[in-house]
Formats: sequence, C-alpha cells, structure tokens
Amino acid sequence: MIMRCLLLSLTLLSVTSLAHAAPRQLTLFSDASLLEVEITAKKGVADFSFPAPIREVTLRVRPLDTASSIGRVDIFPFKTSDKLQKELDSLTEQKHRLEDRLKALDTREGIFAAAAKSQSSKAPRKTKTNPDPMTSVRQGTDFAIAQLEAVFTARRRAEQDLKKIEARLTGLQKTAVGGPTVRVSITPATGRIKVAALLKDGGWTPRYDIRIQGSGTALLSLAAHSSVSLLEGYTISVTPAAVSAGQPPQTYPFSTTGSAHLADWQLPTEKEQVTTSPVPSFSLILKNSSTAPLAAGKAAIYYAGEYLGTTDFPGLAAGTTTTVTGPK
Repeated sequence: MIMRCLLLSLTLLSVTSLAHAAPRQLTLFSDASLLEVEITAKKGVADFSFPAPIREVTLRVRPLDTASSIGRVDIFPFKTSDKLQKELDSLTEQKHRLEDRLKALDTREGIFAAAAKSQSSKAPRKTKTNPDPMTSVRQGTDFAIAQLEAVFTARRRAEQDLKKIEARLTGLQKTAVGGPTVRVSITPATGRIKVAALLKDGGWTPRYDIRIQGSGTALLSLAAHSSVSLLEGYTISVTPAAVSAGQPPQTYPFSTTGSAHLADWQLPTEKEQVTTSPVPSFSLILKNSSTAPLAAGKAAIYYAGEYLGTTDFPGLAAGTTTTVTGPK
C-alpha cells in the first residue's frame, strides 16, 4: 500500500512537471528565425543559453506575471569549454600532421616511381663487377616497386585516419558553436519571464509544385523549406511574412521533413509544351494572377500527375508573367 501511494505521488509529480514545462517556440519568417522561451526563475535568477548565435540588438526579456519585475539582464558570450577546446586543438594538430605525411608520401612516390622507370629502361651490360646484369636490373626494379607498394599502403592508411579525424572534428565543431547565455535577476524569486531573439542564421526558402493541367491553367503550391536544424524540444512553425511585418498574423506547423505547406493558387498558363518520354522536358508561360508576389526559389513540375523534374523559379511579381523551362 505504501509503495502504491509512493508510485502515485511520483506519477502526479511527473505530470505536474510536464504541465508546467516551459514552452519553447521557434518561428521561421521568410528572412529570419525567432526563438522564444519561457523560463521560471530559481532564487530570483533565470538563466538561458541560446542554442545558436543571435542577431545583435534583437534580445528581449519580458515578465510574464503582473507582479514580476526584472532587475538586471546580463549577457555572457558563448565560450567553448576548456576540455572541448583542448580536444579540438589536438585533433587539428593530428590533421595537420597527416596532411604533411601525405605530402611527404607524394614526394616519396615520385622518387621511387622514377627509380623503377630508370631501372626498367637500363640496357643490360655484362661487366666484371656485374656478371649478371639482368638480375641486377630485376633486383633494382623489384626494390623500387616494393617501396612504391609501401608508399601506397602508408597513403591509404593516412587517408583513412584523416577522414576519421575530419569527421570527428566536424561533429565537435557543431557542438562548439552556440549562442550567448542570458542571466536575468527577477522578483519575486520564482517569477516567470519570456526571452526572445532573432537567430543569426535562419528563415525559410520557397519551394513550389507546379501541376500543369493541360487546360490553360496550372496549380501552383507554395511550401516553406528550411535548412535550420530542428531544435529538440521546440515547437516550430512558419509564417509567410517577413520579420519586418511584426507579429505574424498566421503561422503553419513545420513538419519533421523540414517543410510547411503555405498556399495554393490556380494560375493561367500559355504555350504549354510538355514531353514525358523518353527524356522529359517542359516549357510554359506562367502568369501570376494573384495579388501576392512569388519569391524566387525551386520548382517541381508535374503533368497529369507525373513528376517531370525540377527547375529554377525566377520569382514573379503580381500581374506579371515568366517562362518556366526544364528540367534543370
């Protein structure tokens, strides 16, 4: 009975903790990424470390409780830990040594390749000191070739070691890049705040699906794609607006595949020319009859449901036309 009560208490505590977990939001604008995090202070201090560098003068800190008051905000720049920096330095030195070794092996290969060629091109001449010239030539050639084999083996091992070190360096360098840490003093001691800033890199790029319908129109769909790493624990959404527009009027959920469907337009077309086999090709004039400008990006073309490839989409102002050809 006691154990059951204890388990029930732990379960309720876990549920309570989840219910009060600080929400974390990443909003992708067309030209920036806005990160917002709610934090509850402990003993009058709230700390938050941004997962990536942020743009200057975009940091905002707002109290979430009417009774809360912000006393001081300190910003500490990102600093790689001494342990991590030491490992990075060590791997960099190993990389440089392997690169030097590969250069030396290239020189060594040239020397023994020339020696093997020289030995094989010698005209055998019998002398008192060299009664069997063919044997001497073969021995010299075999020695040079054996040295070349050793060079090739050493180079292969050095290249393998270099790849491993470069992969390790790349992984560590990703963890060595982060944003500043914000420390906020707040009253009361358990007050809540929201920290927000624009990330230095981010935003989304337009991707279009153009579905040619063969009736003088095409269905154009706009999706937002982003190369921003999906931050674990964050709710990610997309807005078609630029960050200069202020608070986004509408947002769309961002899928785990790295895209979000934003809009569809039925647009008029002219001079459709489509070849579906054996080598697909397409050409059409597309008119933007909507009131929204269409930014430049990539476009995938479909005809009668069949995918024909991709092409560059040059961008299209409202009321104007453009020629779409491909695939490219």
